[in-house]
Amino acid sequence: MEENLRQEILEECPPYKIEELNKNTIINEEIFRYILELKEPIRKETELAKLQIKAKELKVQQEFKKIFKAYQQEYIQNLKNKGSNKTNFTDCPYPQLNCGQWIADDTGIHKIEYSAQTLQPSKIKACSHPIIPVERLINIDTNIEKIKIAFYKDKKWQYVIVEKNTIASKNKIMQLANLGIEVNENNAKDLITFLADTIELNNIEPKASISHLGWIDNEFVPYSDKYCLDIDKEFKQKLESISESGDYEKWKDYIKNLRKNNLTLRFMIASSFASVLVRIFKLNTFIVHLWGKSGNGKTVAEMICASIWGKPDNNMISNLSNTAIANERLCNFYKNMPILLDELQIAKTKYKTFDELIYVLTEGKGKERGTVDNGIREQTSWQTIILLNGEEPITSDTSKEGVKNRVIEINEDNYIVEDGNAVVSFIQENYGFAGKEFIELIKDREELKKIQQHFVKKINEITEYKKQINAFSVILTADYIVSKKIFNDEPISIEETKKYIREDTDETKRYIDLIIDIANTNINNFYDMNDIYPPSGQVWGKIEKTTDGRGAIMYYDFIPTKLYQILEDNDINWNSVKKKMADNGYIITKNGKYQINTRINGTQQKIIKIKNIYFDTPDTP
Repeated sequence: MEENLRQEILEECPPYKIEELNKNTIINEEIFRYILELKEPIRKETELAKLQIKAKELKVQQEFKKIFKAYQQEYIQNLKNKGSNKTNFTDCPYPQLNCGQWIADDTGIHKIEYSAQTLQPSKIKACSHPIIPVERLINIDTNIEKIKIAFYKDKKWQYVIVEKNTIASKNKIMQLANLGIEVNENNAKDLITFLADTIELNNIEPKASISHLGWIDNEFVPYSDKYCLDIDKEFKQKLESISESGDYEKWKDYIKNLRKNNLTLRFMIASSFASVLVRIFKLNTFIVHLWGKSGNGKTVAEMICASIWGKPDNNMISNLSNTAIANERLCNFYKNMPILLDELQIAKTKYKTFDELIYVLTEGKGKERGTVDNGIREQTSWQTIILLNGEEPITSDTSKEGVKNRVIEINEDNYIVEDGNAVVSFIQENYGFAGKEFIELIKDREELKKIQQHFVKKINEITEYKKQINAFSVILTADYIVSKKIFNDEPISIEETKKYIREDTDETKRYIDLIIDIANTNINNFYDMNDIYPPSGQVWGKIEKTTDGRGAIMYYDFIPTKLYQILEDNDINWNSVKKKMADNGYIITKNGKYQINTRINGTQQKIIKIKNIYFDTPDTP
């Protein structure tokens, strides 16, 4: 109000009487300042025209123009330096900002400039609606600076976050038109200048930003106020789902009651909590896969796991219909939170085998990819537990040890929850509290480590198969903490854990069993040991029998090319398994060679001798 009153008085009382001006007084600094500070363009133009006419009468027209221009430049620079103008928007949720020579009010953004030749004022319009830069965000992973821009449109304040180079290029800034900002070829350059001036004049302090969830040092996003979340548009709905709703105490009582009736559900819930521990214990990403008959509540169990962190909807639980790149980006977004994937069978159309899918998901990082400007994109990475469900196992007899070790498979054909519809209805109204509390409960890292090491020792005592001890230990650690401090019930016991620990044989035994099964099914393709009965179809090799004095041994003498074909059809690499097979006695070698000589139908032939059956009772070939 005081500023408006001062301006009205100034315009009514010029610091001169034009008829009294002479050659010296017409170039007085006070006159120039008065002209430049007039806010009304018509009044400013009228007064300047009067002074120009008077200067011409006094024969100092050129001097007047020259000195006025110099003063105008100095005045503008002072405006920039002092930020004398401030934004003046009605009901703006952001504080006033210095905007230099720009006038920023409810009508938009503009400034008044004067022609160097005519000194006539002209209005430069940067935007037809309020718009201001309100935050500088510097991504701690990429070091890329972004600007949060607020603008008033459609009777509400909105905002967008863009890379700084977007508002530094005339072509790029016009992309903001798609987001609702009125920018085009005519005002793009001036909007760039306004935004740059405002950023400079206000010395906006940068804020650390992050484009993913999970751990940053000892802070956990999104539960930390230390970092601003700057995420891509595709993940905004997923972020919005990570929220709280309903009554936490009711959720705890309800889920506690479900837990006590089903061990599988308890293990899945523990796995969801344990996802945030994987990075703390420096473990590799692994999968917990729940499979069984359709309709037994697998998806509901996964929704319960999601309700720990937020709203258990399609935003939190994804499927595998996306491309490999989209799945990498999804994993990178959740980072250290559980990644919940539904309906394994969908992946069959995207991946050659489930083994390939396992490697992609558990590798913990995406492929290096270039950018359009020949740079390298930030490499995606994640370190967590992936919860997956389907109607069939995700590993097979031909899966390599490296694949088997990355998965905990849980087969459950019984009902996991009795009334799935009731459970879903409840958790869609009550969710999102437990995850935040769990982050607070694991702050004592020394205590956390002691609990985990206790389980490492105990699991070591109950199994000779030790490849997944760390995975089980971290899940049981999470279950112990939430049982004691959230649900107030008893943790999963070591004895109960045995149900989920792998008991299958090593990969070479599984591969040999596969080869023998295929050979037995196609036994008519082999010559008998005496070459009496020729194969009825394609020749695969010969059957042999011998004895070691204790019993009879049967062999399949494979023609090498046929054995290689069987292995290739089952995605098994001969060179990677032949030594292990030989070391375990499944392949007979001679002088270190895997191919040995024998006679088939009277012809000398190179074969690979696969041990088939050891008979308990002696037999003579």
